[in-house]
Amino acid sequence: MTLSPRGTHPPRGAVPVTLVAAPALSVLTVSSGRPDLVLTKLTALATQSVDPDVLEVVLVDNACPERVGDRAAARSWPFALRVVRCERREAAWQARCRAVATAAAPLVWLSDDDCVPAPDAAERHLARQRGGPAVVIGAVRFIAGDTVQAWTPRRVGPLQLTGANATLPREAMLAACADPVVLPRAYGGEDGALGLQLRRSGLRFVGAPEASVDHHGPDPMHGADAARAFDAGYNAVAIARRWPEATWSLGVHPLQLVLKRLVLAAPDAIAWRRLAPGRVRYERAYLDGSLTARQDLASEAES
Repeated sequence: MTLSPRGTHPPRGAVPVTLVAAPALSVLTVSSGRPDLVLTKLTALATQSVDPDVLEVVLVDNACPERVGDRAAARSWPFALRVVRCERREAAWQARCRAVATAAAPLVWLSDDDCVPAPDAAERHLARQRGGPAVVIGAVRFIAGDTVQAWTPRRVGPLQLTGANATLPREAMLAACADPVVLPRAYGGEDGALGLQLRRSGLRFVGAPEASVDHHGPDPMHGADAARAFDAGYNAVAIARRWPEATWSLGVHPLQLVLKRLVLAAPDAIAWRRLAPGRVRYERAYLDGSLTARQDLASEAES
């Protein structure tokens, strides 16, 4: 029997699936390419330590030229797979909201297309969720060639929410999607903005270092993509405008910006700069984006 989530009609472009049992956890993945990595991810999900009926995967093919959705749907999986196809490339938050609208489980797992979960990651998330409704944030290992950097969640809050590895109640995310935070730049800040929305809804934030995924690519905060760092800094100012209480945590308080300009203008001989050149490039571009956003906001206020 073909079922639609919560008795609704499938969204346009979705592939109806036959469900044997109601899933407990819907894995939400948005992809704009990288089909081989997506298939590796699905293979890892197929070998999770939980019963396959517990999981379903909602894969948003975000106008992928490689037709990721078709390649995934052409194979047989032990879990239900729903493919949502976007005719045109959508913003990350829009595509993610399409995914949650399609999901059938009461819990959703935000899991980027370049993240491959450990065999027990789903089980670990579900165990944490038994303590009551929460945003459970798992660990991430960033793998770039021979370099591995681990991020372990301990004390977590809204700004530690990551689309790489987090679970939360579907209804809470649906409510957030009904009041979307539209950011001025294409990259950066959407996860933190979602986290701030969820905190206002009263959800707890729980770190789950035992629930791990491998992120295939460098930690963005240690990479050399200055354009993305600029966008993230620009968006941080927009987020702080809506949530002033997060200004300091976002690193865009006026006092922080003054101090950053002084520190980042210091000579290259500073030890931390030699130890983390990628992080320095990120911080410089983030600062430039933040300052540009503040200038733009000031210009808007004068006009």
